[in-house]
Amino acid sequence: MNLKSRLARLQTQAGSELTSPTPSNLRNRLTKIKTTRLHRQRITPCCSMSDATLADKVHGKLIAEGVIQIQKRIPLSRKLGKIELAGLQKQPHLPGETAVQSQRHVYIDTETTGLSGGSGTLAFLVGMAVLDETAILLTQFLITRFAAETFMLTVFAQSLTGDDRLVSYNGKSYDLPLLVTRYRMHSLSHPLEQLPHVDLLHPTRRLFRRQWPDCRLTTLEKNLLGFKRRNDLPGAEAPAAWFSYIRRGQGKNLIKVVTHNQQDILSLAAAHTRLSQAIEQPQRYQADCCAIARWLSETDEQGARQLLARSSASLSDDAKRLQAQLARRHGDWSQAIEIWQALAVRGCSDSVERLAKYHEHINKDLHVAKHYCEQLPEGAAQSLRLQRLNEKMHQQAIQPCVDDAISI
Repeated sequence: MNLKSRLARLQTQAGSELTSPTPSNLRNRLTKIKTTRLHRQRITPCCSMSDATLADKVHGKLIAEGVIQIQKRIPLSRKLGKIELAGLQKQPHLPGETAVQSQRHVYIDTETTGLSGGSGTLAFLVGMAVLDETAILLTQFLITRFAAETFMLTVFAQSLTGDDRLVSYNGKSYDLPLLVTRYRMHSLSHPLEQLPHVDLLHPTRRLFRRQWPDCRLTTLEKNLLGFKRRNDLPGAEAPAAWFSYIRRGQGKNLIKVVTHNQQDILSLAAAHTRLSQAIEQPQRYQADCCAIARWLSETDEQGARQLLARSSASLSDDAKRLQAQLARRHGDWSQAIEIWQALAVRGCSDSVERLAKYHEHINKDLHVAKHYCEQLPEGAAQSLRLQRLNEKMHQQAIQPCVDDAISI
């Protein structure tokens, strides 16, 4: 049985007869395909969106060819999740920051044509927000073609001043390096590298990486700000939304990208204040007290000690070791020894070693030092320490005899 006969048999079993691909059949099929394509071409312009329509949909205005500016004023009388926006009026203060009254916090976020960065990636949407006495002033610059990038970068740079402090979420690793690259490629001047920059991803990781499954902005919104986004377009879909618009005029998802970017920036402003509050009251927000105290100790050891003292009832062993270390630095040996002894009973070898060192070098009680040294894990370090202690104890034992012989 040849191939044609086998195919005919299979077609018969399937309930249809095999038809030979005659020229007329092929011509009819090609005509149908051509008609379908022409029909699609005719309806595409009707479904596409112009820049003017897009600007109207996002409540913005065309400020140049291919550049849409969106401006919104969000009154501080509103709430964002559990956050009263009125609380944003007090300038947030993170450890190590120097408070400057004239300094303006500028919350920034970008949406880009790719998530991997590189010189081929550009920011098609740049958003920023600042606060005044009564509202959050949000501004976005959206481009709808590649040629509009230069103008958008220029007006964004003009929106910044030399007294600004940038605030972002993962901006030090992604948003700012990308923008700086684009400015350089267009030979444009900008102040980005000269302005101080706070990346809130890093304090979030310090405070909550042990408590949360991850430190994405949406996780922060849920756990710290008290809300969950609905009908949000994921940031990973933003590049496809922009290309869909510039190629086919489909702006539905691009409008969602603008909304997504606005929410990112509002969350940044609220998170900045809430992180500052979590540092002052770690138990209330279930933040890592040890991580906060360690961070504070870099610039304010007394503040770190006070924080640990307020939280003494719930400190982890790591936090207690830090508390003892800070007490030792300030010469409070009684507190340090009390903490080390409590930890040593629970088998903390680090605390045992510190007690051995204290009694050998500070208290000069070699017998007690040897007692603690014998509790250390066996090894070369323990053997050397025991050998040194035995030699010191031997010298201490024969010294009175030498003194007596000299006096005689």
